Amino acid sequence: MDVEIAKELGASESPSAERLMLYLPDKDCEGNSVIDHKNWVTQGQELLTDIGNGTTSFPPVTGTWRKPDGTNLWEETTMVFTFIYPDKFKANMKRLREFLHRFGRETKQGEVVFELGELFWRINKFDPPRSP
Repeated sequence: MDVEIAKELGASESPSAERLMLYLPDKDCEGNSVIDHKNWVTQGQELLTDIGNGTTSFPPVTGTWRKPDGTNLWEETTMVFTFIYPDKFKANMKRLREFLHRFGRETKQGEVVFELGELFWRINKFDPPRSP
């Protein structure tokens, strides 16, 4: 396309190229409801806002997870995303790791997943809780 998008549409900065998306299911690995799921979504949005200056979350969508025993777990998953600022992403990487591992551990997930750019990442071994 031979058009200067920023100029034509009045954009004030370069486009963000990397999307970070968190998948936050409402069930644990055994099919029990995640306690205070809405609070987890809010925490994810606050963190991603620090990384990209704002977030969007989709209403819960139906998803499945293949459990180690081969059965399917049906759940409602909220997806939260932002388009990152690389410097803010780097500055918040430790917080992001802590959030993802804490979500997995405290909500008894079999796996926590996220997308960065066009790659899909899985975490299935969670860091132990930090000492006070």
